[in-house]
Amino acid sequence: MRSVAVCRAFSKAVQRHVSTAAVCSGFKVFSPVLISRQMASTRPLNNELIDALKNEITAEKQLEKENLRGEQAPRISGFEITTDGANVQLAKLYGKEKINVYFNVNHSVDMEGEEDEEEGVPLALPSLTIEIVKGNQRLCFYLDLCENEEAAEVNERFDFRVAEFYIAPTSEKADDEDIPESVYSSSGKYIDPTLHDLLFNHYLAERGFDQKFCREVVDFATHYEHSQYVKLLTDIQSFVSK
Repeated sequence: MRSVAVCRAFSKAVQRHVSTAAVCSGFKVFSPVLISRQMASTRPLNNELIDALKNEITAEKQLEKENLRGEQAPRISGFEITTDGANVQLAKLYGKEKINVYFNVNHSVDMEGEEDEEEGVPLALPSLTIEIVKGNQRLCFYLDLCENEEAAEVNERFDFRVAEFYIAPTSEKADDEDIPESVYSSSGKYIDPTLHDLLFNHYLAERGFDQKFCREVVDFATHYEHSQYVKLLTDIQSFVSK
């Protein structure tokens, strides 16, 4: 009876998998192709995924060429630019002061947010940390970029808000923006209007932080974030293809 039951099971298996070769003898049923079928089933998926990635990469590079002025990222006037993955650092000298700007392009693009009216692409508006270094101290400002809806010219389209500001000791490590937790910081919202104008507007503008700077940062960040997205897709394609 067990032999008959096994053969019936085998008969049903043959109906489901016509290409499966098995032998029914006594109580033994062999289906040697099951593992190879599972392995083979992943290949079409990988090929489909690789093709989709190739198509997306091609489309994004075309967008870069047509709407983002090619592969070369825009410059930011007066600053030396250093990148490390999603991290970007700007550096320059102003008299005896060393000025650093740090930002990260991760999650800087809101797909439902602002688009460049001329280019038709989503804009990257990263938050910025500005350090003005003198000796063993640094005056720091944490800024949020925003759009100026009343702008009359291209260079006036973007501006910044000071979210917080503080004085911190200079880091022992070069180009390290980390701040000790013991450092007191104040919100940029609660400050005397006169002090706001002198410190946040004139003091920073003297060092090149104005609406033109904001526009250049947005242009650079938008282009650079897009290049990082294309690189991510390319890395995934290489990973899946292994």
